[in-house]
Amino acid sequence: MTLIYVTDTHSLVWYFTDDQHLSKKALKTFESTVKEGQIIVPTVVLAEVLFIAKKGRIHLDFKTTVAKIEALANFEIAALDLDVLKIAESIDAPLEMHDKLIVSTAIRYEACLITRDEQITKSKIVKTIW
Repeated sequence: MTLIYVTDTHSLVWYFTDDQHLSKKALKTFESTVKEGQIIVPTVVLAEVLFIAKKGRIHLDFKTTVAKIEALANFEIAALDLDVLKIAESIDAPLEMHDKLIVSTAIRYEACLITRDEQITKSKIVKTIW
């Protein structure tokens, strides 16, 4: 059985930039998928990377992020489609829209979510790793 994880924006950026903010458990999770497993990157995460990179808030640009994802066999980009939106619409927790879309992607793939977001973790909608 292949282990599947979904990543949120901070986790992905911190992993790709070797940032110390990434927890040891999250780092181990990313690394564990190199041999077996998969990291799913929701399209909305890439939209956030594009947005915060343009604002200069991270030291990673959009093109580099996409190139890294495409070069790694254990990473896959998940489209924002009607199924994800339907799941998001059913979530009652007071999450921001981008967080609902990330959580919805985790639900769709029956995956654990790599996140330190307290609201997502407290909602207990999906299993989280941090």
